[in-house]
Amino acid sequence: MSTPTNTTDEVRETAQAAVTEAARIAADAARRGTETAKASIEAARSYFDETSDLGKDLYGTWISQSEATLKAAFAAQNAALEAGLGLFDLGVKSNRQAVEQFSQLIHRSQQATLDSWQSTVKAAERVVKMPVNGAKR
Repeated sequence: MSTPTNTTDEVRETAQAAVTEAARIAADAARRGTETAKASIEAARSYFDETSDLGKDLYGTWISQSEATLKAAFAAQNAALEAGLGLFDLGVKSNRQAVEQFSQLIHRSQQATLDSWQSTVKAAERVVKMPVNGAKR
């Protein structure tokens, strides 16, 4: 038979073992929770990095395509102006000078539009602090 002191010691040891096991389980759960949180954060960071890179690539493509479209439209305008100048060679010289002045005005307007476009792109890049590889400057 056990004595009261032995029973008290056994209860104390059993309680201590239960507390120790509960602390171990809680620490293990906290460690796994921390590892899971770290893994989740790393997965989210990787997703955002990939999304950011995709956004930058898409933005760069849009910029370069838009600039190419502007330049193509200007080239078409210039071809039409040159064809018009050719027709004026058959006509009166004074009218040709007026058309040449108009042509120069159009060229300056085109350059101003392109400069404005490029300035806007640079300003947008400074705002979001992301260099775009596709843009030509």
